[in-house]
Amino acid sequence: MHDLDAIPFPAWDLVDMQQYAAVWKKHRGYFSINMSTTRGCPFKCNWCAKPIYGNRYNARSPRNVVDEIDMLIRQFGIEHIWFCDDIFGLKPGWIKTFRDEIRARDLKIRYKIQARVDLLLEEEGGEKFTGNIRALAESGCDEVWVGAESGSQNILDAMDKGTKVEQIFTAVRNMQKEGIKPCLFLQFGYPGETFADIRKTINMVNTLVPYDIGISVSYPLPGTSFYERVKNQLQEKQNWDDSDDLAMMYRGSYPPAFYRALHRYVHKRFRVAQGSLALRRLLTFRDPGPRATYRITGLLYFIPASIWFGIRMRMHQRIQKDATTLQTRTING
Repeated sequence: MHDLDAIPFPAWDLVDMQQYAAVWKKHRGYFSINMSTTRGCPFKCNWCAKPIYGNRYNARSPRNVVDEIDMLIRQFGIEHIWFCDDIFGLKPGWIKTFRDEIRARDLKIRYKIQARVDLLLEEEGGEKFTGNIRALAESGCDEVWVGAESGSQNILDAMDKGTKVEQIFTAVRNMQKEGIKPCLFLQFGYPGETFADIRKTINMVNTLVPYDIGISVSYPLPGTSFYERVKNQLQEKQNWDDSDDLAMMYRGSYPPAFYRALHRYVHKRFRVAQGSLALRRLLTFRDPGPRATYRITGLLYFIPASIWFGIRMRMHQRIQKDATTLQTRTING
């Protein structure tokens, strides 16, 4: 189906919106709902859920989306939206038209999205940042999650991601300048990833200091070329019932224990970077940013914790190296 505007809005009247709003306001201080504006994704990342969503991309018109937002604000008093699209506003000019519709109706709404760094930069307009990122900020975008995946160009190319590490840096910094909170999805353990590749990802996070990060290990979804590459290694672990988002289901460069320690190490180092940045800003009489007190005092915990998980990560790396050396000697007699 191409004309998504022909689909009626969800039956919001069947939801107990008062109870839903009460729970949100109690725990977060604002009322948020989820919305979807698109179907599909035309990009070719070889590990992604193409069998579910397909390669075709169709989108509701900006006016149709804003019609629903307008209704939800007037009838239910929503204050925030989590747009759950894989890629928000892919079509050229969509984001700017969406911004213009929001402004024309004088609507006040905050929202967060998922996007690609190359698309965010596609209509930037040089140093003036007059393109997509500014339009997002001007329409109420508060938070953007991007699939950075890795700080190594070798890994991005192996994934068929179609983005450049330089684009990640530029997009994140432009979002920070426009007051948007950039958040990074990271993926470790893709076949062929070396410790040097892992280090590049860690350095990227510590340099950019985004608002938040999400970490997983590469997961082989049936129907993807990545799955076909590793399916003979899966054995008994072929379902979420048998694994989780940090379980290595195939032979990675390092054992599963390494990636669990890496997950914790990267998170702790990230919090150290956030706390250190807030402290530097405070000492130089600049705005230390959101949650500054928590981030600065958190250094007392996150610094020693990062050291501890760094030691554990190195230990598992050493165990793997020794096992590989022993195996090579055995094969060679």
